[in-house]
Amino acid sequence: MAVPANVGPPKTIVFRYPGLEQKLRDQFVYQAYASIAEVTKQRFIPGNRLVLKFGEEVIGEGQIILVEKVTLASLTAYDAIVGGYPNVDELRKDSWKTIVGDVKKPEEAEFFRVLFRWL
Repeated sequence: MAVPANVGPPKTIVFRYPGLEQKLRDQFVYQAYASIAEVTKQRFIPGNRLVLKFGEEVIGEGQIILVEKVTLASLTAYDAIVGGYPNVDELRKDSWKTIVGDVKKPEEAEFFRVLFRWL
């Protein structure tokens, strides 16, 4: 019998983009981004509980609804809104700097969108 996803220890997502802090505290952000390595390490799957942090400070808990692969090129204005960014260019710039890194074709590099609900 499989253990339900939300029974294990909570996973952690850390936000660092300066403009997100107040939106996180007001609970307007419902989407985060993580590298393939981070998703593999923490084994994010729908149903997991999340500890949501801004820097080192815990600001709340959530539950994963969806984990899916994305690229910088596939991000939309809607992703920026749900993620708390002022526009898609800022989301792409932050994701490139913090997740994708220095690769040959950054617009094609895959990483993960993590949609969650606040608890």
